[in-house]
Amino acid sequence: MDRPLPPALSPIAQQLSESSIRTIANFGMTQADVIPLWFGESDIPTPDFIRQAAAHGLEQGDTRYTPNNGIPALRTALAEYQNRLYDQQFDQHNIVVTVSGTNAVMLAAQTCISAGDKVVVITPVFPTLFAVPQLLGAKVEQLQLSQNGHRFELDLDALFHAAKDAKAIVINSPNNPTGWCATKEQIEAICEFARRENVWVISDEVYARHTYEGDSAPSFCTFMRESDPIIVCNSFSKAWCMTGWRLGWLTLPRAITPTITKLIEFNVSCAPGFVQAGGLAAITQGERFIEQTRERFLTARDMVAQALSDIPGVTLYDMPATFYAFVKIDGLAANSQAYILRMIEEAKVGVAPGEAFGLGGSEHLRICYGCDLAVLATALERIRDFLLTHRPE
Repeated sequence: MDRPLPPALSPIAQQLSESSIRTIANFGMTQADVIPLWFGESDIPTPDFIRQAAAHGLEQGDTRYTPNNGIPALRTALAEYQNRLYDQQFDQHNIVVTVSGTNAVMLAAQTCISAGDKVVVITPVFPTLFAVPQLLGAKVEQLQLSQNGHRFELDLDALFHAAKDAKAIVINSPNNPTGWCATKEQIEAICEFARRENVWVISDEVYARHTYEGDSAPSFCTFMRESDPIIVCNSFSKAWCMTGWRLGWLTLPRAITPTITKLIEFNVSCAPGFVQAGGLAAITQGERFIEQTRERFLTARDMVAQALSDIPGVTLYDMPATFYAFVKIDGLAANSQAYILRMIEEAKVGVAPGEAFGLGGSEHLRICYGCDLAVLATALERIRDFLLTHRPE
């Protein structure tokens, strides 16, 4: 006879919402001939020079424990990479290697957030960024980006008012799902606020290289000082198409590196050596690859704009960065899953529900346009026809 589960499960874990993106994907993957635009990854394979570097590591037997905070060669390369982009003077002691960008966010949060703390999260945003503070017992307050025509904007006065008594601000720029980017002036102002009010900033910048103006989006790395309460989270997943490798990093003041290193020991121990070998190749040899993928995504972005910008009752927001289109559908229910499931069944294309991304996401759909251009053309034709013929009930 099956016994019931013990009663002492964590109430925080039990109350955590299931990802509606995964719900959509799980259904879509059971259907034939569906074009999947729900997950946040491109269909470009990890480039060969990265795979070969990791394979060489395996051949050399690089399968043992590594330093908790990453191999020195990769940490040094990451510091030099960011120094070039942001005119900084980081060294390896400002860098900690993590097992994915998600792990980077968790480690940053565990470093500065305690149960009962107030944390302000700028939304819409990938759900991990408000779920992680919730798992730690924090009181999460979502601050919604404002909408101005076809643009998303951040109201700094509203942010500073909300964060006056907060322990931390969580920001994702360039932003998933909206493509919004904070300006250099806004980032500098947030840095000054953090110093003045002694508020932590956790900045998720995994899409920093997927901007269509300049080599990198404006970054907190540019303005960071050694005494600042700022931690920048990053990942190899997006810029180098390494989603399955689970490799990321943190940029942070040297003084807190020992604390995060201890947390890594008790979370994941270390990132695999052969995976870090692939990351080292990405950082030192990957600029041309980033340029090529950005060119393809720019073409894809233009295709999205041409296909979806003139549909009555549909608002397509500006796309200055990332590889996402965020689309508002007038009259779409707060829970858009039924509408998307119908799209999957009838139009044979699937997207992500906007409500998965917190406040400001309802009545929206997120479309990942990181796929092959011919496939994208077919998907956009199907989405356009569906939106024109299936108004929300």
